Amino acid sequence: MRVFITGIEGFVGHHLAGHLLAAGHQVSGSYFDEPSAADLKKNCSLFRIDLRRGTGLHQALAGAKPECIYHLAAQSSPALSFKRPVDTFEINVIGLVNLLEELRNNVPECRLVMVSSCEVYGLTDTSDPVKEDHPYNAASPYAVSKISQEQLAIQYFHTYRMDTVVARPFPHTGPGQPDIFALPSFARQIAGIAKHGGEPVVLVGNLSAQRDISDVRDVVKAYDLLARSGKSGQVYNVCSGGCLTIQQALEMLIEISGRKIEIRTDPGRFRPLDIPILRGDNGKIRQQTGWQPGYKLRQTMEDLYRYWLDRV
Repeated sequence: MRVFITGIEGFVGHHLAGHLLAAGHQVSGSYFDEPSAADLKKNCSLFRIDLRRGTGLHQALAGAKPECIYHLAAQSSPALSFKRPVDTFEINVIGLVNLLEELRNNVPECRLVMVSSCEVYGLTDTSDPVKEDHPYNAASPYAVSKISQEQLAIQYFHTYRMDTVVARPFPHTGPGQPDIFALPSFARQIAGIAKHGGEPVVLVGNLSAQRDISDVRDVVKAYDLLARSGKSGQVYNVCSGGCLTIQQALEMLIEISGRKIEIRTDPGRFRPLDIPILRGDNGKIRQQTGWQPGYKLRQTMEDLYRYWLDRV
């Protein structure tokens, strides 16, 4: 199959490209950051596109002729969205509108897997796993942008009968995730202490938040399965179904390192508004695609730690 990944140079884009190439697909993609895409050029056809303006999008899709598009390109940090709300909306919402219009006008038969986020659930009123029909309750500009993306994708399905599927992933991590996110930030700090010494202190933000954490390699398998057997116009949670505190994940990383490390709170690492708990129900994607998680969290944390240990 001919597939196209927007944001192919990103953390998840790299893993998805590798997964699809290994499965024998012909992979193309768009990128914005040239250095981050350099290692993909050997095996993928790449196009530099600014989705906010749509520049180069028509030429890229005309050349790639995709049968399926995975839309990953986004400003993906809830914390950063408080500081850069305009950029967040331009990239996430305007970028998707440009993509949808290009597909509608020129590649209407192409399937679109639109990647959203569990952040759309926001401040839930339950500690039970949330299902896809749980109400929206955004707690960040990022979450509002993702709600807008979901609504746009579903609206184009209803209005134009476009073949759109929405993936709603919960937090996921693994080797390659940048340290603007909590777990790779902890892994980088701990790896630096283990490799170079120095003060054995890890700076942290809110550790009480409870999260449903998956391995990125399981998540990209879910996207592949949704492309093949997800139902048009439907939304699917992508999650483990489990839950733990960020502190528990941090303590696992410290244990893996074998070091005695102090945990120190840094007020600058807190969001203006944080979500106490996010835990998902993955029954729908399991039943309709056969997907199931394969990685245990311990293995994910070990691989994340080793990734940073090689780079600090």
